[in-house]
Amino acid sequence: MKVKHCIGVLSYCVSDRAPDRFLRLKESLTSMRSLKNNDNYMFLWDNGSSDDVKEYLKTCDFFDDIFFSEKNLMDNAPLTLLNIQAQKRGAEFVSFLCDDSLIYDPKAIPHCFEFLRSHPDCGYVRVLKYEFDRRHIYDKIYKHPEMDVPNAVRHFNTISGQPLVWELTNFSSNYRFFKNNWHWTEFPNVCRADVFDKIIPKDDCGIMSYLEDLMMRNYHNLGLKTGVLDIGAITHNQRDFHSGGSLRVSEICGKEISDMVLKYDDLLEEIEKVCHKNLKVEGGIDSVCV
Repeated sequence: MKVKHCIGVLSYCVSDRAPDRFLRLKESLTSMRSLKNNDNYMFLWDNGSSDDVKEYLKTCDFFDDIFFSEKNLMDNAPLTLLNIQAQKRGAEFVSFLCDDSLIYDPKAIPHCFEFLRSHPDCGYVRVLKYEFDRRHIYDKIYKHPEMDVPNAVRHFNTISGQPLVWELTNFSSNYRFFKNNWHWTEFPNVCRADVFDKIIPKDDCGIMSYLEDLMMRNYHNLGLKTGVLDIGAITHNQRDFHSGGSLRVSEICGKEISDMVLKYDDLLEEIEKVCHKNLKVEGGIDSVCV
């Protein structure tokens, strides 16, 4: 089945260790129902949440597939699966979300499709909350007293080290779009599927910042600009980046994550195992992804 947009969502929560996180997960996933339509495919990949969280996830019937992994393969597994599904389904665009991505303007997403179609010099559009006219409160480095901490970003290109150069586009829409020389980010965005396929690692790779850094470098090497949706469409539903807000962060605190390399063959093996398990539960051939 060919689709226009492929959306992958990652969840991971142990409720008794992070009760606030569970509440925010429910808020965020409830908001994702607004993204579902006949032109997209949405799946959720869970990295081993507690049983009560899994039971809640099973009630989110707007997902086309829900995959439960027994291994916590961080972001690497669902990102790899997202690319597999997008290629399999002939998707034009992809988006990766987490269980703390809260959607507040789903109607903006189709405008991002049109923007990318009319701006081939851009590989993706950032849709994380960001106000161009108040960009000083989103600067992660020069912390403003009113800084929007959960949505703060670096105002330079991490790979080149260059400051941002903004261009207001004349794209005809109810929304205002800019483009600049920002680096790739794992935060919510709408990306061309063919671009995503070029930047996603297909070999053994580190986790978290090491994975994102590699994708940044791969994107930078394509020489593409970045689109920015003014005001955004999705907010980071978390108070801060502290370890108490995310088990994914807390579980690696004090560890040398540079030594944590996931083998690509192991990712594919786990993806195939989980997808075939889902096939047996759902009884539908469309669930097989590898």
